[in-house]
Amino acid sequence: MHPVISLPAASSSEHLLALDEVSHFSKTDMGQPGAGPWTFRILPEPFLSAELERVACPKSSRKVDSLTFQPCSPYVHRNQDRLVVEEWSFPGGTWQFNSVLDGHVNHYTVDYVAQSLPKKIKESLSAALRESGSRQIPPSRVTQILRDTVVQLDNSISANLLDIFPRDLRRLGKLTDRDVQSAFQQDSTGRNRAAAARCLGGTTLVLSLTDPNERNVWVANLGDCHAVMGLRHRNGGWSGTLINQLHAGHNPREVQRIRAEHGREADCVTNGRVLGFLEPTRAMGDAWLKLPSLYTSRIFSNLDQDWISQENLRRCAARISTPPYVSNIPDVFHREMIPNRPWFLILSSDGLSSTEIYTGMDNMVRAWTQCVGHTLDARPPTVYAALSLLRAAIGGQDERKVSRNLTVEMEERWMDDISILIQRSFHH
Repeated sequence: MHPVISLPAASSSEHLLALDEVSHFSKTDMGQPGAGPWTFRILPEPFLSAELERVACPKSSRKVDSLTFQPCSPYVHRNQDRLVVEEWSFPGGTWQFNSVLDGHVNHYTVDYVAQSLPKKIKESLSAALRESGSRQIPPSRVTQILRDTVVQLDNSISANLLDIFPRDLRRLGKLTDRDVQSAFQQDSTGRNRAAAARCLGGTTLVLSLTDPNERNVWVANLGDCHAVMGLRHRNGGWSGTLINQLHAGHNPREVQRIRAEHGREADCVTNGRVLGFLEPTRAMGDAWLKLPSLYTSRIFSNLDQDWISQENLRRCAARISTPPYVSNIPDVFHREMIPNRPWFLILSSDGLSSTEIYTGMDNMVRAWTQCVGHTLDARPPTVYAALSLLRAAIGGQDERKVSRNLTVEMEERWMDDISILIQRSFHH
């Protein structure tokens, strides 16, 4: 005879308690009609603001507010953005260096660039300042340093791999699968695997450099991150300008450049992606799209990894005829600032622009400028301008939408990484 379990009926107060708990939850299609629905928790204030600040972990220094945000909890969806904020003390004053890096495919390349690029730029700038002595360094020299350092560091990513495997394609073609696999498996330091991983992964970036008197600001970008400068007018209002060009498959100028470089190769850009694979048209890393296809078929296809499927490697390798397809040459912009005129500079990864709030580049730039300008002018001043901009981008005063973006219960990634860095002029 099976045992019988007797459960007492719930009291009316317990019913009310259960209904109260459920009332804090709702369902959403995440702006995709017919999808889902997925459950999310509605967070009332002040808990909503506190949770947003906890997840974004904003930071504020003397001149810079910054944060990087990824609410998706599974480890596989961990944030691939990186932020760098540094002050460099040289004879003559302190220079401000900032950078937002947006990694893709894996974390190897973005970590390498975040660690190495600021150091290389600082070394080159230090040498140039010593050479100039008491004379002011020409702005064109700084522009050249930024451009050359980015290119040289990216070239080193390929060079590190070519120090391990043959540069001669005939010798490379004679390597067996076992030869290549042994080079990875028998390397106890992991150096060989890391070198190959940096060639498969990549990162876009936007950086800024400001001289000690804030008379000159340089912005360099590679890929589809954003740089927006806000300037205050005499009437107290703010106007904003997108400084950089976006290097992506949706930019007709970039598509035209790539097609001109690769003649009659119809597949060099397909469906807005380089070789049908990569959305950014310029980036650091992604060396497998900058090297002859034999490196993909012999080396990268024998690397034990789960970032790029073997099918994608084979398909793209078959299209590689006249590499490189992804450029490592950044655009560098120089701005000479008007003395005593307040300004701010927003650097962001493309995740900020991809939120559903914005439609059209002009509207987006205007919205960012108004939000940050209003935050900086607030009395008493708001602590984190970057947090205010993030809040506006994911729902603003719509507590339900912000709650949804923070707490929706989805296995897949529902939001791109968002990184924001805001530099304030000391005239503000």
